[in-house]
Amino acid sequence: VSVLVSTIPDSQNGLWVFLVALAFLIGFEIASLALLRGGWWVPGGLAAALAVATFPGVCVGFLQLIDVWPDDPFFDPFENFSSYPFGIAVVTAIFGLAVFMLTRFSFIFFVIVAALLLASQFLVPVFESPPSGDHRALIALVAGALVVIVGVFLDAFGRRRDAFWWHALGWLSVAAGLVYFATEPGGDPERGWVPMLVIGLMMVIAAGPMRRATWAVYGVFGFYAAIVYYLQDNLDDDRWPFALLLLAVGLAIFVQGMLMHR
Repeated sequence: VSVLVSTIPDSQNGLWVFLVALAFLIGFEIASLALLRGGWWVPGGLAAALAVATFPGVCVGFLQLIDVWPDDPFFDPFENFSSYPFGIAVVTAIFGLAVFMLTRFSFIFFVIVAALLLASQFLVPVFESPPSGDHRALIALVAGALVVIVGVFLDAFGRRRDAFWWHALGWLSVAAGLVYFATEPGGDPERGWVPMLVIGLMMVIAAGPMRRATWAVYGVFGFYAAIVYYLQDNLDDDRWPFALLLLAVGLAIFVQGMLMHR
């Protein structure tokens, strides 16, 4: 769809972007309903998710058609706040929720959560314009944490399949923020590594009782990466103690996984 839209001449951009995107959205919705009624749950659900993913194109085309979409070639919604991209991201999430209510296909939450996280980044220039990397990372941490909290509540109400994408993308946003703080040139890496170590350890411990493999995966990566960083920084050039300690940590994580499985 994106490749097709990009071939539309600028002189007729608004009208044809709107019509092409709307045609695809309606086509995906019709295909979804037909497949779901025919018992094809996964293909029907994926078609519904594609309809949600096409919805922003409909919004952009409509805004271009009524001549309110910013037409500055240097316009960047990540650098300067604009209510239009932010609003489209939020409305896309709402539209996705409506489509989910009709299909009950959990993969739609991937598009919904991605739209919400994108909306949070569109909001950063409200606090600082142009925004610094620190502000972007901080918003990624906060937005990711809020998304994970929604996932925890869905788990508490027995909606585990629906909660998966809230956990997966929420922790991905948190991880992106922590990685930035840990690797920012000229910054204090402890801002990233210390929380990564603590949060990773807590996630590894909590993953078993919560029965959440996503927590275990992110927790192991975060905890082990921080352990490697601190061991490598605090050991001398004699590498064998470093290798043995890494082996011990890896075996400890492996044994903990076995205990959780039991």
